[in-house]
Amino acid sequence: MTTVTYKDLFPAIKNLVVPNIEADSTILESALAWIDGGFYVLPIDSTTKNPGTVVGKGWPDKSSRDPQQIEKWFEAGSHYGLAIHLGKSGAIAFDVDDPHQVPSRLREWILMESVPFQSTRIGDSLRGHYIFATPEGNQYGNSKGQLKGAWGEVRGKNGIIVTSPTPHSKQADGGQYVWKRTGEVPLLPYALQRLLPQSRYQSVQSIEMAEADTFFANYSMSDCEQVLETRLIDGKSWFLRGSRHDACRDLLLVCMKDARAGLYSAKTAVEAIANLFFSIKPQDQWSSPREFVDMVLWVIAQVLQLPNNEIELHRESQLTINSPKIQDWINKHND
Repeated sequence: MTTVTYKDLFPAIKNLVVPNIEADSTILESALAWIDGGFYVLPIDSTTKNPGTVVGKGWPDKSSRDPQQIEKWFEAGSHYGLAIHLGKSGAIAFDVDDPHQVPSRLREWILMESVPFQSTRIGDSLRGHYIFATPEGNQYGNSKGQLKGAWGEVRGKNGIIVTSPTPHSKQADGGQYVWKRTGEVPLLPYALQRLLPQSRYQSVQSIEMAEADTFFANYSMSDCEQVLETRLIDGKSWFLRGSRHDACRDLLLVCMKDARAGLYSAKTAVEAIANLFFSIKPQDQWSSPREFVDMVLWVIAQVLQLPNNEIELHRESQLTINSPKIQDWINKHND
């Protein structure tokens, strides 16, 4: 496996793009165009909107941007429909069923020409899917939050939309999947962000990329580098106990606390944990393209909130435990 570096973890974010697909394109060509635009896709039974009809249970971990996997799913002769996994792609969609009931504060944004829109009904020009990109570090569920009413649904974290050229399950009643507006996906406006509840960790303070850079620059001391090796050895066993996400988060918490105490470089620790996480949980199984980065940002925020006296005590205890004399005494008593 290729070694992951800090620059790999914090690259410039590539904007999502809804592809402009020719009407006669095959389902395979369409799926490849979507992953080229940055989206995760899934095959589904075209008679339903259930995302697990083909790949089965645990479907959120099975959506993919791997061209080889896409070609296997949608090879010639396949009759699967095509679904877009929104939250994992870093996107959110407003699925409008009744345009007349759309709240005015939502309507003014979804009708902008820059917002990609897929029509889902013949004869109803506003019914369909409106897509936005979610801000860095933010993840939304499927709750409508303050956008209450019978206008439709929010498709977020584990939400999907079915897309062309999949035939609509209600085609006989005027159902269709036709993209009327495509192109670069705009960021979810702040006016809408504050109306939607965020999921997982967002109730707790996080930080921005620039603050993470500052943290890595400030905590680069290495007064007791051997502690990191011990942490990584111990941490490997944590991944066998349950959630790989939770194990990685807990290991990051321990190591970033060590780094703030000056025991070893924060950047070195994050790179080492990233390579461990990538080897145990491949990227195509992540809950979102930013699963690891978002964990890092959340963890740093928590560690920065720890009082200085706690960090000082932590530093003193670790330096004492790992001093040559203490280690020599421990080794003799373990023989």
